[in-house]
Amino acid sequence: MRILEITFLLSVIAFFISVFLKNSSIKKWILYSATLFLVLHLLIEESRWQMYLGYVSFVIGVLFYVRPRINRWIRGIGSGFGMLLSIVAFVLGVVMPVIEFPKPTGDYTVGVDTLYFEDQSRPELITEVNDDKRKLTVHIWYPSSKKITKPERYLDDGYAEVFAQSKGMPTFMASHFNLTKTHTQRLLPIIKNKRLPVVVLSHGLTWSAKMYTTLVEEMVSKGYMVVGIDHMYESFLTEYEGERIRWSEENIRKMNEGIDFKFVNETNELFKQEKDTTRKYELLSKVIHHLPYFESLDRWSNDISFVLDQIERLNNNPDSVFFQKFDVDNIGLMGHSWGGAAVVQNAAVDSRVKGVINLDGAQWGRAIDTTLKVPLLVMHADRNYKEFFTPNFYIYDRITREDYYLATIASSAHTNFGDLSYWTKINALTETGTIAPKRMSNVTNQLVLAFFDKHLQNKSIAFAKEFSSEQYPEIEMIKKK
Repeated sequence: MRILEITFLLSVIAFFISVFLKNSSIKKWILYSATLFLVLHLLIEESRWQMYLGYVSFVIGVLFYVRPRINRWIRGIGSGFGMLLSIVAFVLGVVMPVIEFPKPTGDYTVGVDTLYFEDQSRPELITEVNDDKRKLTVHIWYPSSKKITKPERYLDDGYAEVFAQSKGMPTFMASHFNLTKTHTQRLLPIIKNKRLPVVVLSHGLTWSAKMYTTLVEEMVSKGYMVVGIDHMYESFLTEYEGERIRWSEENIRKMNEGIDFKFVNETNELFKQEKDTTRKYELLSKVIHHLPYFESLDRWSNDISFVLDQIERLNNNPDSVFFQKFDVDNIGLMGHSWGGAAVVQNAAVDSRVKGVINLDGAQWGRAIDTTLKVPLLVMHADRNYKEFFTPNFYIYDRITREDYYLATIASSAHTNFGDLSYWTKINALTETGTIAPKRMSNVTNQLVLAFFDKHLQNKSIAFAKEFSSEQYPEIEMIKKK
């Protein structure tokens, strides 16, 4: 909790205790203190819903003060109720705090710009609008040497509430996110005279590129350009040239239509029992080609290639602030969940990519029919993989030709690879694992940076050995190839 919230609630509780004292001056000064802390809290920290019960308890305290002759029993019950409200507010404030992201450790500050692109060569298949073309919102985070004076707010202007709604949670639960300040400033001047390695980020299904703040800021502070794509209609909310576009529930529903679960389950059981590797691959291929995920993953892969085209165009445009800023010979891809599957699929077909990271994405789609000729890092959440089925182990063993690393993070869950673990201490709400948020960020950041440092910047790093030491006991690292 924030300091003024704590002092305000403690002073309110102290007032209710003082109600039973005969010394009226003590009550007066405690109430005055509570009033001062409340005003400072509202002016400096700003209100949030977790504190509402605390505000109600303050009003009850004021009523007791202006009506000192109130019945003793009522005063006792009211004081107990007021203290209970303050305690509940305190607990809510602790378990659902104002997020404080770790400060980036690199030499650079972080700037961001948002650009809008339209791919005239591709029709938009999700909408029913005639002649609609595929549109994308792209966030470019870049290093700067200038000091941050106006930090960006995190998922402000209703973004967080829409995400909560997309996950079936009450919208008010995320209404305080705009109180969180990131370590990023919009349109901060970009550093001069440097070409920087580029990493394109693809988010999880119905997530957003903005939900990987801790990872993005750390990478940029270390000298990377990070280009985050919001995949229109499959991100929970996309702002495109002032228009807010929500995810398409109809599209998500259609993605799971026509699945013969009886066939899938029976084939999966045969797959588990099969010993012959060739036969296992045939069974897996049957399942993957049955699942209706090709259209979406093809769309995302095409989005990525289109964005790479735009990066090259910006890099060659003397009128662009990004002129000659991208090192287009050193491009990496990174994706989470659905985006993880999309970046691997794209890396197998786009020769501009030099390395790819999949953050816990199941490799559905047509990657199974391709060959991956660039280094791959797969990061998995902590699961019992003897029971939990993922196609990754079998597909990547078959299609990879270069370095292939598999890192499993102990006590992590699927949603730990974004910012969600910072949202609340109640893991069940965000379906996160029990690993501490800052520790998860540190482990993820170090893995990602070391991989791209090695494969985009040609640094001499013994990658597998780097994370097999006692310094990272959470990581189970296997170099598969």
